[in-house]
Amino acid sequence: MADARRVTAILLAAGLSKRLGRNKLLLPLGDETVVRKTAKAVLASAVTEVILVTGHEEAMVKEAVEDLDVRLTHNPRYAEGQSTSMIAGIEAAPEDTDAYLFVLGDQPLLTPGIVNEVISLYERSRPEAQVAAPAYGGRRGNPALFSADLKDELLHASGDAGGRGIIRRLENESPGAIVFHHLPNDDIFLDIDTEKDYESMLRKFQ
Repeated sequence: MADARRVTAILLAAGLSKRLGRNKLLLPLGDETVVRKTAKAVLASAVTEVILVTGHEEAMVKEAVEDLDVRLTHNPRYAEGQSTSMIAGIEAAPEDTDAYLFVLGDQPLLTPGIVNEVISLYERSRPEAQVAAPAYGGRRGNPALFSADLKDELLHASGDAGGRGIIRRLENESPGAIVFHHLPNDDIFLDIDTEKDYESMLRKFQ
């Protein structure tokens, strides 16, 4: 990779799933769980390595991915919000990481192709680009790729804001620093926050 020699994927799998009332990462989709399907898609992409951040129900999440080539790191502060898991992942990443790809653990419709397109777009757009992300219909989302140049700022994120504050800053100060891979549909943005959402996701896999 030219400008992103090492892309570390940080798979965020620590959340409480408060709205659903049970851990959505462990829900079955066919013969696999949500988090396992997501992890396998990222592993099949061009990332250099995958760090999976655990938190809520750590043992069961670890069991769901135990035979996959992911490196596990635990976030004891997971209840404080998604940013703490991002930070845990960054701190576990190699020092020579060139970019961090943040993936939500509940993106089972993610494909290796989408990940590769985001990485490729970022590389083609360097050195001006500092962030690359997928977008559909004016909505931007994950997995979002951040240059390691933004590491210090990412380490100071708080709550559930994640990298959104950085994206807003760049949009105001230097719009060319953010590039978007435009998707043909919004599949990877589908959430599993309610039982109805889960039923909709199941239909996608039938």
